[in-house]
Amino acid sequence: MQRDHIPAEVKRAVLVEAGHRCAIPTCRATTTEIAHIIPWAKSNDNSFENLIALCPNCHTRFDQKKEIDPQSIRMYKQNLSILNNRYGEFERRLFEILAKSEERVFVVGAGGDILVANAVKDGFFEDKHVESMGLEIIGSNGYQKNFPMSFTFWVTDAGVEFIRRYASGVDIS
Repeated sequence: MQRDHIPAEVKRAVLVEAGHRCAIPTCRATTTEIAHIIPWAKSNDNSFENLIALCPNCHTRFDQKKEIDPQSIRMYKQNLSILNNRYGEFERRLFEILAKSEERVFVVGAGGDILVANAVKDGFFEDKHVESMGLEIIGSNGYQKNFPMSFTFWVTDAGVEFIRRYASGVDIS
C-alpha cells in the first residue's frame, strides 16, 4: 500500500506544537522530522494526534533502535499540549534550562515576574523578594512607585518534581 502524504497544514500544526524543535524536552534540537506515534504501516493514520516532531536522532532512536518506547512518545505529545496551553515560551524554555542545570535559584530582569507568573501561580517558583536596584517613578501629581529591575526566584519542591517529570516524559497533568 502506498503511503499517503501528510497534509501541509497537519505538518505545520505538529511543528508549531513543538515550537519547531524536537518534542523531547531534554533534546529540543531544531532540525526536526515528523514521526508517527503509531507507525503508519500499522495505523495508516496521518492525523495530528498520531504525529510528533522529533529530531533525526530521536526519530531513529524511537522508530529503528527502539530506545524510546511508544508510551514515552505519547507522554511527550500529551505534555506538549499541557505546556503550550498553560505556560508561555519563556516559562517553557526556563523549564528546559532548569531540567538540564538542576539549579534551584534563578534571577530574571525587569518584567520577569510577569514572564513566570503562571509557574508562580502553580507553586513551581517562589519570589524571594531580594532587594535589588529599582526604577523610581515620581509623577507631577504626587504618584510615586518603585519598579524592581530584577527578581530572584526559588524553584520549589513542587517545581523540582514538575520539571523532573516534564524532562523524563512522565505525565505532568
